[in-house]
Amino acid sequence: MVNIDSKLTEDETVELLIKHLENDGYNVISYCTGQKRGTDIVGEKNNRKILVEVKGARANRNSKIKKRTYFDSSQIKTHFGKAIVKVLELKSDNKNCDVAIAHPDDELIKKHLDKSIKHLKKLDIIHFWVSKNGNVEIIR
Repeated sequence: MVNIDSKLTEDETVELLIKHLENDGYNVISYCTGQKRGTDIVGEKNNRKILVEVKGARANRNSKIKKRTYFDSSQIKTHFGKAIVKVLELKSDNKNCDVAIAHPDDELIKKHLDKSIKHLKKLDIIHFWVSKNGNVEIIR
């Protein structure tokens, strides 16, 4: 049985990652939650920007398009594909910035993306695993 409360939404993942980045010395310049469009998190540290695309493990409770209580393997992979396209575009448009993808540290997401995430390093894309308790694992 899946504990839905353990599944982070995109907004919750954004908020937890912002706290981590600020504790790590980043100045968070902007972020998107809800239905806002744009780069999910823009931060800066030592005159270098980081642009982060964030994904969740489930939809927000008030989502108009919510169909499942949490994302299944197909949705997880689709969201990941869109995130890769987004960060590659960000990388092309912002040559002197770091780019990253963030996911909740979630068993189902890890199961379906484990083989793919390790290849992000070759593309110079940082990956963040964000835990509900605020811990963040960084893969560079």
